[in-house]
Amino acid sequence: MEKYDVKISPAAQRDFLVVAEHLDALPPDEAMQAYDLILNETDVLLKSPANCSFARDMQLRLRGYRVLTVGEYLFFFVICGSTVDIRRILYAKRRYERFV
Repeated sequence: MEKYDVKISPAAQRDFLVVAEHLDALPPDEAMQAYDLILNETDVLLKSPANCSFARDMQLRLRGYRVLTVGEYLFFFVICGSTVDIRRILYAKRRYERFV
């Protein structure tokens, strides 16, 4: 099984800080569960990112964007050779098309 490198764009790093602020405002047990979920679910990006669906939006799909849903968040990424490039991490209920 091929192992992928993961690169996180500056925009995705900023997005994760927003997610972390939201999670840190939760009760400690809920926050820990949410962080654990993110760590466990994003492991697929290291092992088999091609199993994730392409984005529904046609413009994003044409640009090779795939989406991993983790709880209430969408991780938008592209696969470039053996590198997974996480471009954005957005709240799932948000209209995301203009942000990616």
